Amino acid sequence: MTTHAAATARVQNIAKTTCRSARASRELHQNHSDECHAFGRVRARASTVMTPTSDGRRSTRAYASSKSGTSTKTAYVCAECGEDARQWLGQCPACKTWDSMKPIKIDGGSSSGGTSGKNAGGGAGARAVARLAEETNAFGAAAPARRNGKASTKFSGSTAGGWVAEANAPRNLKDVIGGSGEKGSTKNAMPRRRLSGGSNEALGSEIERVLGGGVVPGGMTLVGGDPGVGKSTILLQLAGLLAESGGADAGPVLYASGEESVEQVGGRAERMGLDSDSIYLYSATRLENVLEAVATLKPSALVVDSIQTVFLEDATGSPGSVSQVRECATALLHAAKTTGIPVFIIGHVTKSGDIAGPRVLEHIVDVVLYLEGDADRAVRILRGHKNRYGSTDEVGVFQMSDEGMKPVASPSALFLGERILSPDVSAAPTVTVQGSRPFMLEVQALTNERADEGQQAPPIRTAVGLRFERMQLILAVLAKFVLGRRVQKHDIFINIVGGMKLEDPSTDVAVALAIASSFVEKALPADMAFFGEVGLGGELRPVMQAERRIAEAAAMGFKRVLLPESGSSPDMGKKTGIELVRCNTVAEALEATLGVRPVRSAAVSQPNGSWPSKFPKQKKSHS
Repeated sequence: MTTHAAATARVQNIAKTTCRSARASRELHQNHSDECHAFGRVRARASTVMTPTSDGRRSTRAYASSKSGTSTKTAYVCAECGEDARQWLGQCPACKTWDSMKPIKIDGGSSSGGTSGKNAGGGAGARAVARLAEETNAFGAAAPARRNGKASTKFSGSTAGGWVAEANAPRNLKDVIGGSGEKGSTKNAMPRRRLSGGSNEALGSEIERVLGGGVVPGGMTLVGGDPGVGKSTILLQLAGLLAESGGADAGPVLYASGEESVEQVGGRAERMGLDSDSIYLYSATRLENVLEAVATLKPSALVVDSIQTVFLEDATGSPGSVSQVRECATALLHAAKTTGIPVFIIGHVTKSGDIAGPRVLEHIVDVVLYLEGDADRAVRILRGHKNRYGSTDEVGVFQMSDEGMKPVASPSALFLGERILSPDVSAAPTVTVQGSRPFMLEVQALTNERADEGQQAPPIRTAVGLRFERMQLILAVLAKFVLGRRVQKHDIFINIVGGMKLEDPSTDVAVALAIASSFVEKALPADMAFFGEVGLGGELRPVMQAERRIAEAAAMGFKRVLLPESGSSPDMGKKTGIELVRCNTVAEALEATLGVRPVRSAAVSQPNGSWPSKFPKQKKSHS
């Protein structure tokens, strides 16, 4: 009997243990299933936030590792390029930046927005404008919903209200050009705000020239330049011009600075004589605050200084990172196209002189301007590198002063004003054309022969204001056809006086003659200017707008002009009374200007070519 009771008890214990094991197994399976479903939701949500990395691959913003008992996930995202990973990495596998993987928390069950969850990652710029469009009617959206007398700030996640709206139907090209769609209508589909009608008409005209005729409503302009070159100064002056040109019915101009306080910007404005009540200063780095100010003030123009200092809470990365710059520029683009206000942003530059941040920033904006100049010179050049509304050949010339940027009426007089006439100075005046305006520059050269000490370092080549590749090409032509190979052993230095950068190939002959003048130690004629393109065969090739160049040289007091014979005629100088010296080759130009015959000519000295001497004929063997 005892044995039977003990066996029954053992059977009951085994049954209880089996039930507990089965129940635990079911709970474990259910927990694992819940975690799999939660991770699937995170992956599905992350797949909607696909953004391109720096190397062109597509990556999600949220790979997460599950945590038991909670629905909060962790993702490691690169602060520089936006690359994500399942775990922390010391070096980003995409952009190779060290210590850039930062953890972010992703709420797996909440959809209330914030800096994580479905709102994190790409598209933050569009969502920022859409959120503001839902709360205000400044971006063409409906009136804001209110709770207890206050506007609701809850973001539903909708991206409606962007400037590319679904309501935009295809329109006929004639209707767009004609404005009203009537035949023969000449209404301009792209009006421009003129800057030259205010108190500072000269400054407005100089900026208008670079912009292509004025400021286009809804256009987005990026201004880059070295630190301290005057980007903030010229944009603050531009804000003053826009405030004057807007009229009484137009809104104010909003100047948002993320680098300086309102008092600092106000002090600069006072020094430049700006006291307009139509300019509003705002110091903020959170771009959502700037957009809210735009919705409140409804300005006629917006200036953001700079794009590397503002940030969106919905985007990943620190201010100035690739992801932040891209999303902030997108938000400003949506705001500009939706409201029709022109937006000007300042961009920092890298060591190489390019605008910092992703290359997509220059693709997003409509106009890209570079402000060039040296710290030790007062001359500033505003040059267009991209312009959807005009030409990129135009440049604006300014002088930096205590009152701000002052336009230069005669750039030729500025660049040649400090010209020193001396037999020891090898300088060649030349005429370049930038857009619709010709002006003169001076090219200086110095050659220095190195001592022959056997094995030595290669000669020094330095070009300031001239592309290095262009200098090497001209030097090779001089060595082969004019001066001989001995010039290759010289240190050669080229300088464009005034800080201007030469991009026009018509200045080649001036560079070549300046080098030859220093090499033969004989000065060029003081009353002669030079222009013409140098070909690889030593020939002078014709250039465009030769008559305008001749007229500019005559206006600056020059009596003679050396130019290519091809594409010119002796009658070009009759109107201005200037003598034309027409040459076919660089060798002829050397004889006409310096009175020196070329050292050698490849076609005359070696008519059969020089290369067979390097490969002597093999002696025939007599068997």
